[in-house]
Amino acid sequence: MSSKRRIHKLGWMLALMVLALVVSACADPAADASPCTNSRAVPDPEAPGLVADCNTLLAVKDTLRGSASLNWSKTTPIDRWDGVTVSNSRVTQLDLYKEQLTGSIPKELDNLSNLEKLSLGNNQLTGTIPKELGNLSNLQELSLHSNQLSGTIPKELGNLSNLQVLSLRHNQLSGTIPKELGNLSNLQGLHLFENQLTGSIPKELGSLSKLQRLFLFENQLTGSIPKELGNLSNLQRLALPDNQLTGSIPKELGNLSNLQELALYANQLTGSIPEELGNLSNLQYLHLDDNELTGKIPATLGNLSNLQGLYLSDNDLTGEIPAALGNLSNLEQLSLYGNESLGCLPNTFPVNRGDMILNQDKGMSLCDAETQVD
Repeated sequence: MSSKRRIHKLGWMLALMVLALVVSACADPAADASPCTNSRAVPDPEAPGLVADCNTLLAVKDTLRGSASLNWSKTTPIDRWDGVTVSNSRVTQLDLYKEQLTGSIPKELDNLSNLEKLSLGNNQLTGTIPKELGNLSNLQELSLHSNQLSGTIPKELGNLSNLQVLSLRHNQLSGTIPKELGNLSNLQGLHLFENQLTGSIPKELGSLSKLQRLFLFENQLTGSIPKELGNLSNLQRLALPDNQLTGSIPKELGNLSNLQELALYANQLTGSIPEELGNLSNLQYLHLDDNELTGKIPATLGNLSNLQGLYLSDNDLTGEIPAALGNLSNLEQLSLYGNESLGCLPNTFPVNRGDMILNQDKGMSLCDAETQVD
């Protein structure tokens, strides 16, 4: 081939390359950045917020799903996408509970500014909880439980002023409970159990005036139980067992007039059982077993007319068992074993009642009239 022909051919090739670059430069860059614009996913051009939400979800799809399958596509209407709820032309719920997700939680989810529910529980998600989730100011439920999440709980979650449920249970979270969670003024359920959390229980949690359920069990929490928890007037269930809590049981817990369950077992609590617990008129279950409690069983516990289970085993309680416990007509389970110096059972106690499960030391017997303590 002559040199002129080679030069001519190279000239055409160069021209084609320049033309390709020009076409590429003239192409609309928004077509790739905004796959949902003028698409079947969001056919309404007057819904820019929904287009933005759609673009966000498509951008994070692979990060979130891992090896799982999601039907999110620009060719499928967004209101038919797996786990997505649309209301007033915005994505308001993302519920991918038990969808076999194996990825991680994308920080870009904070772009879903109208999101009210984020439920990613019962998957196999790994990695950390992005602090950016604290920007979701409309969020009412954040459920990330039963995954393999690690790292700490971001303090930024304390910015979620509309949050009602925070469920991070059954993960591998470590570090301390952020005191900023005490800012969640609308919170009704705080579920942090079955993690590896350390440090003390923040006294700031006593500011959660709407809280109904506080579950912190099966962690490695230390320190004492904050007396400020006695301010939680709407609390129905308080579960702190299987930690390393020390100190005494705050008498202020007797102020929890709506409490139905108090579970403090399997800690290292000392001191006596507060008489004020007898004020818990709605209490159904009292678990104080497997601690280092001393002193006598308060007669005031006989005022707990709704009590169904009383568990005081494996402590160092002494003295006679109050006759007032015989007033507990709804009691179904009583556990007293492992208290070496406890006296006899009141002769008014319904030990022969058919539905009573009585776990007592073999040598414990009914008191006679002379030894019974009122």
